[in-house]
Amino acid sequence: MTDKVDKRFQITTEHSKELPNQFFKKSHELIFSQLALTAREHDMMALFLSRLNREHWVDFLEKRDIHAPQYTFHADVLKDWFGLSSKQLYPTLRPVAERLSGRKVGLANDSAEEFDFIPLFARVKYSKGALTIVPNSELINAYVDYSAGHAQINHHAFRGLKSEHSKRLYTLLSRFKDSGTQLHPQKIDALHALYGLLDEKGKLLKTSYSQNKVFIDRCIKKPIDEMSKCVEVSKDLEFSIDPKTGNVGFAPVMQGKRIIAIEFLYRWKMSDNQAEKLERAALAQEAVPDNPMLILAREAYQIVMAHPSKGNLNEKHLLAIQSVEMGIISLPEDMPFNDDFKAKLNLAWA
Repeated sequence: MTDKVDKRFQITTEHSKELPNQFFKKSHELIFSQLALTAREHDMMALFLSRLNREHWVDFLEKRDIHAPQYTFHADVLKDWFGLSSKQLYPTLRPVAERLSGRKVGLANDSAEEFDFIPLFARVKYSKGALTIVPNSELINAYVDYSAGHAQINHHAFRGLKSEHSKRLYTLLSRFKDSGTQLHPQKIDALHALYGLLDEKGKLLKTSYSQNKVFIDRCIKKPIDEMSKCVEVSKDLEFSIDPKTGNVGFAPVMQGKRIIAIEFLYRWKMSDNQAEKLERAALAQEAVPDNPMLILAREAYQIVMAHPSKGNLNEKHLLAIQSVEMGIISLPEDMPFNDDFKAKLNLAWA
């Protein structure tokens, strides 16, 4: 629908029944970006993502419209989603919207000493009981491109979690639900970025997080404990105990006496949610290139090793390289990301 004054494409949500019954999608690129959000900001972002659909962006993508779509959520939806009364909406959502409007998503590649920080939204407005969000069109691919994979996140469980770190970890684990996907041990430095604990220069926002004990307690142990006690989460997700340490849901990866990575110990139960099954079946039928992230990683490898004859890397190649480094995808043995590759990587990106 199109407003007479504002010519941008309008997506208006007046009733909660217009939202997905069970889950919302979040792209692989957004999940593995550097983004710091409070718990309430996570919930507001989730509300936006729950209504997001690539079809809304057709005119923009095909250059028939220069504006990003506008998403408006009316009071009944806001009260239900955030668990607030009518009187609580304005004073509660105002500081959340103010902070969220200034948040930036970071796509970083430390080995190439490159980063790109992009504002999430062009506008977050509240008027007459309605919340309006205009996403930043610069992030269109991060928002609606699911070819590299995505998480299907149970929004009832997600909203039931109170800690920002719990919501972050739940989202990360939701990316690896299928039997064909696996979350490999994550390096501590990588987790710092995923949890949004770094500034734009890659430095920890709080020096206390440089102590593994503090980081693991606040960002690993407590979130797993909260998820284990959340009824909505425990319906679908269960954690196992590390026999060596007795830790619930994770095992430290050691290098000598130092913890260098975390392996998460969890299992998704078989889902009986028909909507999710149908959604996954539909996605499986889409004409998407076989393992597109692996294809991009191979392209990146060939560009780096043949530099400068094949040109330079782009942002998508860097995302693929990050996925290899995190163990999300694996390259053939004849394409090692070794010291020789890393030495040439800076040149190819420059």
